[in-house]
Amino acid sequence: MKRYLPLGFLLLAFIYISTTGFQCGSAETTSAKLYMNQKQWDKAEASLVKELAKNDKNEEAWFLLGQVRLEVKKYAEMNEAYTHALQIGDAHKAEIARNRLAVWAMMYNDGVNLYNKGRDTAAFYQKSIDRFSTAIAMVPDSSGTYYVRALAYYAKQDMKSALADLAEAVRLKPDFEEAARLAGQVHYNMAMERVNAKDDAGSQSEFALATQTFEKAYNANPTNSDNINNLIDVYERTKNTDKALVLTRTAVEKDPNNKVFRFAYGVFLSRQDKFAEAIEQFKKAVEIDANYGDAIYNLGVAYLNWGVSMKAESDKQVEAERAKNKGKDVKTDFSYKEKFKEALPYLEKAQEIRPDDLDLLQRLGKVYANLNMVEKSKAAFERYDRLSKGK
Repeated sequence: MKRYLPLGFLLLAFIYISTTGFQCGSAETTSAKLYMNQKQWDKAEASLVKELAKNDKNEEAWFLLGQVRLEVKKYAEMNEAYTHALQIGDAHKAEIARNRLAVWAMMYNDGVNLYNKGRDTAAFYQKSIDRFSTAIAMVPDSSGTYYVRALAYYAKQDMKSALADLAEAVRLKPDFEEAARLAGQVHYNMAMERVNAKDDAGSQSEFALATQTFEKAYNANPTNSDNINNLIDVYERTKNTDKALVLTRTAVEKDPNNKVFRFAYGVFLSRQDKFAEAIEQFKKAVEIDANYGDAIYNLGVAYLNWGVSMKAESDKQVEAERAKNKGKDVKTDFSYKEKFKEALPYLEKAQEIRPDDLDLLQRLGKVYANLNMVEKSKAAFERYDRLSKGK
C-alpha cells in the first residue's frame, strides 16, 4: 500500500531546504555546514578542503573555510581562504572585512600588551612583533600598525626591520610625524656609529637619510621643538648651516612669542659661537617663561662659553707678547671673568631645577674656581663625585 505525504508537509520540507541553502551545494559543502553547526571544526575543514580540491572556484567553500579557521584561531590560513573567496566573487565581502578587522583589533591589542611586557622581559618583543605581523596581514594599509611593529623591532635592536616598517608607515601616511622622526633618529644614530668608526662615506650617507626623514617630520609639524632641534643638529653635521639659520630665524619671525623657537634659535647661534646673539634669544625665552629650565641653563652656558672663548684669546695674546718680549711678564686681561660672573646666577638657578645634573655641577665647580669661590667650588665637585659614583 502506497503512503502519501500530506501536501503541507511537502511544502514545509521545500521551504526548509530552500532556506538552509543545502539544495545546491555539494555533498562536501553540505557536510561541512553540518559539522560547523556541531562545532566539529576539524571535520568541517576536512570536508571543505576535499570540496576545493575538486572545485577551487567555489567561493562559498573558500569563505566557509575561512570561517572555520577563524573559529580555531588559524588566522593566517583564514586570511588566505578569504583572499581566495574574494578573488572569485564579493558575495561575502562585507563579512570578510568585518572578521579581518576584528582579528586586527585583537592582534593589535595583544601586541601592545606584549610590547609593554617586553620592558621587563625582552623575549616578549618578538611575541609582540608576531601579533603585529598578523594584524598587518588583516589590514595591510594600517600605518599605525607598521609604526608599533617598528617600535618593537627598535626595542629588539633590529634597526633594518624597524626602518623598513617606518618607511612603510610614512608611505601610507605621508604626514606621519612620529614615524618620520623615529626613522630620522635611527639613521642619525647609525651615522654617529659610523663617525666613531671613522667611516666617512657611511656616516654621510646615513646623515643624508636622517636629514630626509627629519625634514618629513618637520613638514608634518613645523611647530614641534624636537623636529626643529633635530634638523638644526643634522644640518650642522652635514655643514648646512645656512639651512639651520633660515629654519630657526624663520620660526622666530613667524612666532616671536614662542619660547621654543627662541630657544632653538639661541642653540643654533651658540653653536656658531655667536654668544651675544644667542644670549639675546635665551633671555627672550626666559621673559616668556621665567621657569624655562632649558633656556636658563643654556643662558648660563652661553655666558660661560663666551668667557672661556675670551680667556683663550687672552692667553693667546699673552703668550705672543711674552715671546715678543723674551719672556718678560705681560699684563693679563681678566675681563673674561665678568662673563663668568654673568653666567653664575643662571647656572645656580638651573642647578635648583636640576640638582643632580652632572654636567651642570661640573660647570658650576669650574666657574666657582675661576671666581675664587673656593668653598662653593669644592662643594660642587664633591657633589659631582658622589653622584657620579652612585652614592
